[in-house]
Amino acid sequence: MDKKDIGRKIKEFRKRKGLTQEELAEAVRMHEKQISRIESGVHFPTFDNFVKILEVLNVTLKDFDIPEQPDEDLRQRALQIITQADNNELIFYTPVLEALQNSISNLAKH
Repeated sequence: MDKKDIGRKIKEFRKRKGLTQEELAEAVRMHEKQISRIESGVHFPTFDNFVKILEVLNVTLKDFDIPEQPDEDLRQRALQIITQADNNELIFYTPVLEALQNSISNLAKH
């Protein structure tokens, strides 16, 4: 799933909920232009903003139809980053990845 897919789905959920970009932006405390850029696939939302958007739109990650099988290129890129990391980088990466994994798991459950 890329920026355009995520943006398209957010726009679809926003419209289903009967919200304008301005109303969604206000509800998640973002600028309307940020919502526009996300919906048009120019930018990814930050993780925190993505969580807020999901909550306001009352949707979960499951609603995004993310494929069950991970993209092999993405898997290889992630593995390459980890295998090329030095010890200091791994010390930083590990808790960040664990926190992201837990957050995403919790989002998927709601």
